[in-house]
Amino acid sequence: MEKQKKRLLIVEDAPYMSEMIKDMLDPEEYEIVGVAVNGIEAVRMYKELEPKPDIVTMDLVMEQMDGIQATKEIKKYDPNAFIVVVSALGTSEHKKAAMEAGADEYLWKPFTVKNLSSILGKLIAAKNE
Repeated sequence: MEKQKKRLLIVEDAPYMSEMIKDMLDPEEYEIVGVAVNGIEAVRMYKELEPKPDIVTMDLVMEQMDGIQATKEIKKYDPNAFIVVVSALGTSEHKKAAMEAGADEYLWKPFTVKNLSSILGKLIAAKNE
């Protein structure tokens, strides 16, 4: 039986960062189902994608709608959405705001393949419980 790939929606306004995230992920395990460049696009894509993404990686600083607002909107639409905030904003206030908005994990930039894989693995294990 073929292993089901995990569906990932990347929300990131810097093209090099979304490429970096794509390159870090094992294509045998993850399928990138969309890349959104702002919060408005992220919310729209999340609602339109079927089946829903297993995980959303969410940047915080973006035009039009930031990651905190987008996280709140996605969680309002789907309380079971798994969201990992990926941000260079490394203060505890930013992390607290993201977690209060509904984020499940917070990953600081710059990060390593190991950091990313370990957080995604942890969320997938929790989702499968």
